[in-house]
Amino acid sequence: MNSRRLLYAPNIHQGGGKVLLLPVLEALQGADDVVFVLDDRMRLPDGVKLAGEVYRVKATLFSRLVFEWRLSNLILADTLLLCMGNLPPLFAHKGYQQVFVQNRYLIDEVSLGSFGLPVRIRLMIERWWLRSRSRYVSRFIVQTPTMKQLIRKSLYVDAEVFPFTAATAEVELPKADHRRRYDFLYVASGEPHKNHKRLIEAWTILAEKRIFPSLCLTLDAKRSPDLCTWISAEAEEYGLNVAIIGECSHDEVQRLYRQSAAVIYPSLFESFGLPLVEAATVGLPILASNSSYVTDVIWATDHFDALSSHSIADAVSRFSFQPASLSVDLLSAGEFLRQVFRRSEAD
Repeated sequence: MNSRRLLYAPNIHQGGGKVLLLPVLEALQGADDVVFVLDDRMRLPDGVKLAGEVYRVKATLFSRLVFEWRLSNLILADTLLLCMGNLPPLFAHKGYQQVFVQNRYLIDEVSLGSFGLPVRIRLMIERWWLRSRSRYVSRFIVQTPTMKQLIRKSLYVDAEVFPFTAATAEVELPKADHRRRYDFLYVASGEPHKNHKRLIEAWTILAEKRIFPSLCLTLDAKRSPDLCTWISAEAEEYGLNVAIIGECSHDEVQRLYRQSAAVIYPSLFESFGLPLVEAATVGLPILASNSSYVTDVIWATDHFDALSSHSIADAVSRFSFQPASLSVDLLSAGEFLRQVFRRSEAD
């Protein structure tokens, strides 16, 4: 008899986590032996109908804790459990628990001081949660060698590297001599490590040299009001050609690739730079930080020191706009699941 399977994702409903969860759900939609635990805010596309039993968890602390307690009755000794949202169950310790870690803040020694108090408290709790329950985890799964090293350093256990992403739709890029809407595109939310301030400082350095490349940012003014206000003020003072277009769906991001001459990526760290993978897959030039998270997944067209706005500005001014390429073989969601739900002989 096959072991019962459970997909545990009560804290994923947006961003990169959602982009990776959706193809997994699509690949599992016909499996009636899978139990799904999903965030109540996680909306499924019209074409995805889950055959298995689905539990929805509301985004409140009380609802989460109540369901964590109920989870003990869902997980059997032979259950194969895939935790997509960085954390194993809090109270349920049975079964073969596999945790897919995507949030580098939980395993890296980085300061949380730049976050507001509620986010700092949440991340501190999640760090404790992951560390205190790691002894019940049978296997940790990450997407890059850098994340594997961080797991080993912070949790003193090994992890397996299974890089995967959603299937990227064919994006027909305009011809090289066709004028794009944006010179550079940065697909990122407004967290401090995304390094928007140094990027804009680089744009002001270029403006002082009478160089005005266009830049598209996918920032949400509601989620990052202070950052967006500061960027708008800098743009007005220096005459920067910067567009803040708001948070975009995955399909909207694909359209942005067609409208952009290149992708720029100054983030200080990532668990898996999904926009880098997508941009390289469609053949866009990429200018990125000289960090290991970049070379884990792509060969960028050129690099810069992400801690230096002058280095970013210099790299932009000399950029060649040659296409980037992947440095890793990616799994499909189905191939990823075959790896996850297959115990090795050692297990």
